Amino acid sequence: LGPADGRSTVAATRVVEAYAGEMDHVTHAPSTVAEQVLGLHGDLSGHLVDPSRLIDVARELRAEVDALPAVPRMRGPYHQEVRDALAVQDARAQLVPLVEAFRSLKSSNEVVDFGDQAELAARLAVEFPEVGAGERVRFSVVLLDEYQDTSHAQLVLLRALFGGGHPVTAVGDPCQSIYGWRGASAGTLTA
Repeated sequence: LGPADGRSTVAATRVVEAYAGEMDHVTHAPSTVAEQVLGLHGDLSGHLVDPSRLIDVARELRAEVDALPAVPRMRGPYHQEVRDALAVQDARAQLVPLVEAFRSLKSSNEVVDFGDQAELAARLAVEFPEVGAGERVRFSVVLLDEYQDTSHAQLVLLRALFGGGHPVTAVGDPCQSIYGWRGASAGTLTA
């Protein structure tokens, strides 16, 4: 399954329609919320972030802002921008149970999507160094093409498999980066 796959949208829509938890910070129509669930799932997978961490970050950010002294210049547009940023984080945090329900639904149906594959591969390569050792024996030299379309999870995977001085050449063009929707970043060219 993937973002362009209608089955993902159907599954996310089912999860959204069945959800009875708090949604006071989420102000969009159910169809948009389903899209946000898919996007957030992909972002979290692509960056190897546990969904619960998103809730913690939103809470920590709000606590830090609340702890700031009230400064007169915090009124006006800047203050509104801070409130808007906090509102976005609060809404994303409220989507976490939906992301978890979406992941649970996929798991119960034994379905994985691209984000799941990249996340699982990265975690396996990091947690089991023998996987990388086997791949390094199998491939004496590695050429990575279209490297500008590599996500953080893929970068972690590649480092675990072929890091530490293994002969690797990565080729990419930052002007051709087209997979940002699935977590890819031309920034990996310099990582």
